[in-house]
Amino acid sequence: MELPTFAALRRMLAASLRQDVGLKTFSLLAAVVIWAAVRMQTDPITERRFSLHVHTTTAQEGMQVVRIDPPELAVTLRGRKSLLTDSAPEPARLEADISQATVGSQMVTVQVKRLRPGVQLVEMVHHRVQIEIDTVITEARAVQAQLRGRPADGFAAKGWQVQPNEVKITGPASSVKRVEGVFAVVDVSAAGAAVRRDVAAQARDANNFPVTDVVIEPARVSVTVSVEMVNTKTVPIRPVIGTPSAGWRLDTVTVLPTSVTLSGSGQALAAIDSVNTARIDISELRGTSAYSVPLDVPSGAQAVGAASARVTVAVVRLGAGRGAGGAAAGEDGGGAPAGAGGLQTDERGDTV
Repeated sequence: MELPTFAALRRMLAASLRQDVGLKTFSLLAAVVIWAAVRMQTDPITERRFSLHVHTTTAQEGMQVVRIDPPELAVTLRGRKSLLTDSAPEPARLEADISQATVGSQMVTVQVKRLRPGVQLVEMVHHRVQIEIDTVITEARAVQAQLRGRPADGFAAKGWQVQPNEVKITGPASSVKRVEGVFAVVDVSAAGAAVRRDVAAQARDANNFPVTDVVIEPARVSVTVSVEMVNTKTVPIRPVIGTPSAGWRLDTVTVLPTSVTLSGSGQALAAIDSVNTARIDISELRGTSAYSVPLDVPSGAQAVGAASARVTVAVVRLGAGRGAGGAAAGEDGGGAPAGAGGLQTDERGDTV
């Protein structure tokens, strides 16, 4: 059987297209209408309100944006539902031109610089934002090691070294000046030998909060902490309580932790049987209150770990019953911790 030639195929196709032209055209138009109707049902045109981030152009050399207020603006957009979902890329880009802005705070106009294809801007309520710009400076700061945790029993941290011991901080002048110190945090928990760590340098302000809008170079430093074997002794903590006001009496006293581990020379530790807290003034106390107080560690010794305690003190009116458990302050089960020797009165009238 002989196959038709290409020219014959073309003649057959042309003849086929000339037959029932009206029907074919109607069918095509019907298909388009049905497709459009289905699309309108499954992916209709809608409007949606967005809060979009305000971007900026590049600031002049030596300057940096510190704050944009507000950082986002509300816009209403129109488009297919599929184009305005949360999972879709940002439908529009808002941009403030700061190429000519100067140091200080100024109002800058925000423009819609880019819309996704198929998306239209319907409304933008606000068109201006307050932008604060500051000069960029660099300062050198020393790095301090900050130790967390406590070494293994019988060991103590005896010093540290940081390499490099100085870093450069770059950022807005106001932020750099806010940096009170640069710290390298090292965990020495359960350490029984020298600890070496490569850690991130952290810039902090006077309240010990991180200053995040500065760049630290180098970003990481190497810290070596010397951990040595020491003489240690664990002794009870004795809370020192002031005198209640007239008409009130001390009811119960509890302290946490109940003991503290000290390190130091053998001679110094031998002379220590307990460690007092700083005096707690309860002259204005009515009822129960908790106090975080430092420990009064004798000279020649130092606390291994935290040198403070949390003391909870309860006072009652004269004539009232004893505290929970039926034990008065200083007796086992109600007052000072077991092993503290009970509460006694010193020459000032304070209870220890």
